[in-house]
Amino acid sequence: MKFSKIGLALSGGGIRAAVFHLGVLQYMAEVGLFSRITSISSVSGASMCMGIIFAVNDNKWPSEEEFLKNVQPRVRKRMLRHNIQKAALLRLPFSPSKWHNRVGLLSKMLEEKWGIRGCLQDLPLSPFWEINCTTFETGNRFRFRRDYMGDQKIGYVQNPNLPISDMIAASAAFPVLIGPYVLKTQGLLFTKDKKGKLEEVSVSDSYTLWDGGVFDNLGLDALHKIGRGLDDSIDFLIVSNASAPVSRQNRGRPSKNARRLLDIATGQVDALRTRDLFSSVIKKEKGLYLKIGNTPESGDFSEKDAIFAMNYPTTLNSPSENDFNMIFRHGYENARFTLPGRKYTVHAPRP
Repeated sequence: MKFSKIGLALSGGGIRAAVFHLGVLQYMAEVGLFSRITSISSVSGASMCMGIIFAVNDNKWPSEEEFLKNVQPRVRKRMLRHNIQKAALLRLPFSPSKWHNRVGLLSKMLEEKWGIRGCLQDLPLSPFWEINCTTFETGNRFRFRRDYMGDQKIGYVQNPNLPISDMIAASAAFPVLIGPYVLKTQGLLFTKDKKGKLEEVSVSDSYTLWDGGVFDNLGLDALHKIGRGLDDSIDFLIVSNASAPVSRQNRGRPSKNARRLLDIATGQVDALRTRDLFSSVIKKEKGLYLKIGNTPESGDFSEKDAIFAMNYPTTLNSPSENDFNMIFRHGYENARFTLPGRKYTVHAPRP
């Protein structure tokens, strides 16, 4: 495979996804691929993973050596030591203002516990990191980057200077559980194009942003468009999918049923995107697709371990050290064995 500009599309999936993607990145660092990464698109748990990687490295993208010797061990330590979800729940009774702004509390915990600080302008020029949300008003993807933010139906703002922790919390703002991030537009100049060269557009006073996984849980839209192929900024795409399986479930409480319907819809969208990805990218050897729960026929990572990782709950709670190691290694083994000609056993979700 000959390529020089790698794009990473990293899925949502809470702490499960964050740890799985970390294992994938471990393998990529070992084989010297970090210097080829030019674009990163993340959703929800993946945004948390990228945020903590940048945080422990002073908001700079690490070299392979830096990642292996310093960054990955520090990320692991913070994830295991500081339980973001538990810390937020313990703080909630003493923060009445956060009852209707739980996403703000999540941002605060990311800042205090994981050390995710700074603004979008503190991020490096390369690789470009795109943090994805879903705009309630338009039903479209809202993206945050160092050079611009926006939604193609609303418009774009150049060089936004918003807190990184806020943007990650917005990307992980799962409906019902966390609640939306409200982006206030006062003082922001929106234009029709991403480079700010076209005319200014009129916008609402605020927009409601949800978890990016509602629109595209794979983070694919930034790097691969259905029917159009890869974005011009990359020549090879690695998709790391740690999404939860849509397993069998009986009808329950209204809130549980609403989440179930959302999971079904998200699963169908992911399936359509994946089919197009395989036909237009994977078969042409322009990309790789890593899926949690898949086990290579060679290697010593067992089917039982793969199924455990796949069915690990979608939560922001810190895993046990053993669970962390299991999910991390599954991501690593997926990356290690996802090469042309390799065959995989695809496991059905546990009922």
